[in-house]
Amino acid sequence: MEKTQTGGVYGQIRKVSVTGILVTLVLTLGAALWLNLTQEAGARDRALATTAQAAANTVLSAAEASAGQTAAYVEQMVRSIPDVDLFACYDAGGEPTAFYDSVSGAADPAGLAPLDDALMERLNDADAAILDDARAPGGADHCAFAAVRDAGGAVTGYVMAGIYLRSIRQTVLSTLAAYLAVGAAALAVGTALSLQLARRIKTELLGYEPDAFRDLFLRRMELLDALDEGLLAIDRDRHIIYINRAAAELLSLDKNAVMGRLLEDVYPRSTIARVLRTGKPEYGVGLESLRHVRVLSDRMPVRRDGRIVGAVAIFRNRTEVDRLARELTGVQHIVEAMRAYTHEFMNKLHVILGLLQLGEADRAEEYVLQLTQTRALSTKSISEHIAEPSVAALLIGKSCRAAELGVRLTLDPESSLAAEQDSPPASAIITVLGNLIENAFEAFRAAPAGGGHEVEVSVRESERGLILSVDDNGPGMPQELAARIFERGVTTKGDGHGTGLFLVRRIVDAFHGEIRVESAQGVGSSFIVNFRRDAADSLPDGQDAGNSAG
Repeated sequence: MEKTQTGGVYGQIRKVSVTGILVTLVLTLGAALWLNLTQEAGARDRALATTAQAAANTVLSAAEASAGQTAAYVEQMVRSIPDVDLFACYDAGGEPTAFYDSVSGAADPAGLAPLDDALMERLNDADAAILDDARAPGGADHCAFAAVRDAGGAVTGYVMAGIYLRSIRQTVLSTLAAYLAVGAAALAVGTALSLQLARRIKTELLGYEPDAFRDLFLRRMELLDALDEGLLAIDRDRHIIYINRAAAELLSLDKNAVMGRLLEDVYPRSTIARVLRTGKPEYGVGLESLRHVRVLSDRMPVRRDGRIVGAVAIFRNRTEVDRLARELTGVQHIVEAMRAYTHEFMNKLHVILGLLQLGEADRAEEYVLQLTQTRALSTKSISEHIAEPSVAALLIGKSCRAAELGVRLTLDPESSLAAEQDSPPASAIITVLGNLIENAFEAFRAAPAGGGHEVEVSVRESERGLILSVDDNGPGMPQELAARIFERGVTTKGDGHGTGLFLVRRIVDAFHGEIRVESAQGVGSSFIVNFRRDAADSLPDGQDAGNSAG
């Protein structure tokens, strides 16, 4: 799987971050803007009312000042108060006497409408300024009115302070612009931090996108769980962080129950944690599992940034390894053959001893000569046709084993095999012949006794290849069993068998050979193995029976 260089995690984190920032900004800035504008509106109303009331307390009445003095006073007030756009003075009858507009510069009160009676009544009765937008002069949007009183409290005139909508709008826009600037800065910082976070996450994920990393992780976990070797991993605190199926079976542990638990709590005899202290890997450590199975273990520390963060142990069933090694090298067959030869030899010695004790010396001599001649003929026949010593030794041993079982084992007179076989090597031939012959012997266990049990072995070598065949006149097999006979565990002998023919199939496949079985119930079975020279030559350099089959 290729690492994804762009997209994915960057876009997702940026989208989530930007969305979160925008939602937060909209809610926060909206609430803050509303609160700010509300406060500014209240402050503006208070400023207008205060300005109008202050002017009413200080402005000269029309009876006490000339029109020029009043106009000059109004203009000075408007210019000196930034929160007021226009100002006007009225006489006691509500007629305008002075006016100034700071926006347009107009100062002629003739364009103003007089105050209506209702407003003047309200102002006469009020002790403070009154806000009344409905009666504002033309162009004004927000106004405050106040009554001018003399020393005796009589109303001598009125004043008006106003502000235009565009001034209010300008205030709103200025406030909104300030908040938007803050929001844009926050969005830029958040986006930069989100990109930095995305890069850090991808770095931690070895450059993979989260979805791709998850798929890769799950596939690798499935592969690790399918291994025949057991795997167990612990962290630096000796907690179990991973165990696969094979390790759980070898150590008799519940895979799901031990996750996260201390190693010494579930496997007290374990020494895996030792590599956490030493920092050195250990290989080929023999140990005994919780169910008394011999196990070989390799364990090594796991480092990250130069620090030991855990340890991994690999377990192999040593019993199974030893058994497979014996099967693959043919040692088991040779040992069995020697055992059978010894057993038969002891039986013959007992016969000779019995004849001598009975005083039958002549018959004992005749028996010895007969045995010697028969054994010499059998050994000579095999050695003449089979020049490879280990294969010849196997056949001689199997002939002794056959004699012990009451089976007649013969070698095809046309058989031939040169010494020093390379492909397939002698070890592979021993495994194939040994298992096929032993399978033939086992077939007679289900046959009636005294049936003239015979097994014929043929080893024919030519320029085109090597053909091995083992025929027996046993009970045969049904077709459905013959089709599955080379699968592991498929047997008619009960539990603990079904490995021999499986090993034969592995050897044949390793050297690109062919195997055929012909069987008929009540007639017997024939196994024919063909190793072609061209197929053998196509094997990679250095490949042999052991590593090909393994």
